[in-house]
Amino acid sequence: MEQTDKKGYRGDFPVHDEDVKAKFKYEVADMVGGEGLLRCLKCGACSGGCPVGSVIDYRPRKVLGNVLLGLKDEVLSSDQIWLCAACFTCEERCVQQVNFTDVVTVLRNMASREGNAAPGYVKMAEMVMKNGRVSTRTGLVDKMREQLGLPPLQDPAVDQLVGIMQAAGLTDVIDANKKKEVESE
Repeated sequence: MEQTDKKGYRGDFPVHDEDVKAKFKYEVADMVGGEGLLRCLKCGACSGGCPVGSVIDYRPRKVLGNVLLGLKDEVLSSDQIWLCAACFTCEERCVQQVNFTDVVTVLRNMASREGNAAPGYVKMAEMVMKNGRVSTRTGLVDKMREQLGLPPLQDPAVDQLVGIMQAAGLTDVIDANKKKEVESE
């Protein structure tokens, strides 16, 4: 059986039964942060106020709709979940208190575990593992802190951070994403 949504919503991309993972929405709703998902009415208030959507083709409603439809593979492999700026405008406008930003965090975590993290996120995690920070420390920062009367930054305990990242499974996520990147080349 084949279903199509309104023209433009999914670009007339047909939805086939084999693409639908009926339990996907419940997987998301059962995770911390995803609890409000099943209250979504797809009213569009989230998309109407989204500042990202006013600049590029991004609609929180579309992401939520695809999750509710059970399009797990499409959602978790799409760049759409990585476009949210976490500004919480959607949450302020949602009459059902869906907490879209939290749902997106759940989706990003799920996608990352499957090797579908945005490359920038993987690079940031690698920087933390290497330097203990997302960016390298510069002499300019030290000078500015001194001028402001702030104490110098302490060097992070990188070995402890790596241990925490390993215990949390983040190193496995990084490896899965790097492996998938190599396979796609």
